[in-house]
Amino acid sequence: MMQSTKTAVAAILRTDPSITREQANAALDALEGRTAAGLAVDAPTDRALSRRQIAEMLGVCPDTVTRYAHAGLIKEFRFGAKGKVARGYSAKSVRALLERGKAVA
Repeated sequence: MMQSTKTAVAAILRTDPSITREQANAALDALEGRTAAGLAVDAPTDRALSRRQIAEMLGVCPDTVTRYAHAGLIKEFRFGAKGKVARGYSAKSVRALLERGKAVA
């Protein structure tokens, strides 16, 4: 699906007063091939998610995501010069954490 089509569908869903935000997000996730947790279903490669995205998926605060990464439960990526520009977290490791059932806090 073209990006312009995705953008148009997203705009329509988000402005329709008969659709809740959760319903709009679920529809957009389905169009992108993501599960309800927001992780790619058929992703051939791992992708980086933000700390906030993961916190929302797991129902925890962002600081807990950082603690999970430090404990080795979630793989952390660092980007930029010497890894100091940005960081992200592995979608595959979050999926594995969810499947093990240890993400419920």
